[in-house]
Amino acid sequence: MSLEKYIRNKKVNHFTISGIEVFVKDEITSQDVSVRSVIQNVVDIIPRYLMRNVESIYVGQFSILKARDFEAVYENSSIFVTNEQESEQDMIDDIIHEVAHSVEELYAQMLYSDGKVEQEFLAKRKNLWTSLRTQGINMDLSLCLDPNYSEEFDNFLYGEVGYQLLSILTSNIYHSAYAATSLREYFADGFEAFFMEDDIPRLKSLCPKLYKKIISLLEN
Repeated sequence: MSLEKYIRNKKVNHFTISGIEVFVKDEITSQDVSVRSVIQNVVDIIPRYLMRNVESIYVGQFSILKARDFEAVYENSSIFVTNEQESEQDMIDDIIHEVAHSVEELYAQMLYSDGKVEQEFLAKRKNLWTSLRTQGINMDLSLCLDPNYSEEFDNFLYGEVGYQLLSILTSNIYHSAYAATSLREYFADGFEAFFMEDDIPRLKSLCPKLYKKIISLLEN
C-alpha cells in the first residue's frame, strides 16, 4: 500500500492549497503552529511556477526523516516534514529549503551548466580548508574540492570540527554554515535565505554568482 493510500485510509487531516495536496499524518507538537497557515505562507512567498515540481507535502514522523536525522526532505515531487515544530517560521524555513531542491530538478541546466555556481562554491570550500588549517585542523584537500554530498565530509564538519567553530570560520565565506555541506545545499541555503528575506544584501555580497542565478529564476 502506498503512503498516500495508507494516509487516506487512516482518514488523517488532508487538504489542498494551490494544487498541492497536504497530508497531516501526525499532529503538530506546538499549538502555536497551523499547518494550513504554514503552507499558505509558503505558496504566497514562492512564485507558483517555482512550486510546480511539488505535488504533495506530508507532515509527521517518517522513516525517511529519521534515517537521515532531517527536519524535512524532498523526494519524488513530495516534501516530507516533521511534525515536531516550535514555530511556524521554522516550519516555513524547512519547507522552502526543500522547495529549493525541487527547483533544482526543473532548472539544473540553467543553474549549473556554465559551472559558475560550482566554481564559486569550490573556491569557498578551499577558503574553508585554509581556515581549518589555521586552527590546526587538517583534512584532505581533495575531499574539500568535491562538490557532491559526502557523508565522510559531513561527519568531519559536524563531528570533528563542530557546528560552533564551523559557524565562526564560515561567517565570512558562506551565508550559513550548512551551505558548506554540498553544492546542492549551497544553492538551497541561498534560495531559502533569498525568499525568507534573510539579510539578502549579505547573500548578494558573499555569494554573487549564486545570487545572480536566483535572480535569473525570477526572470524565467
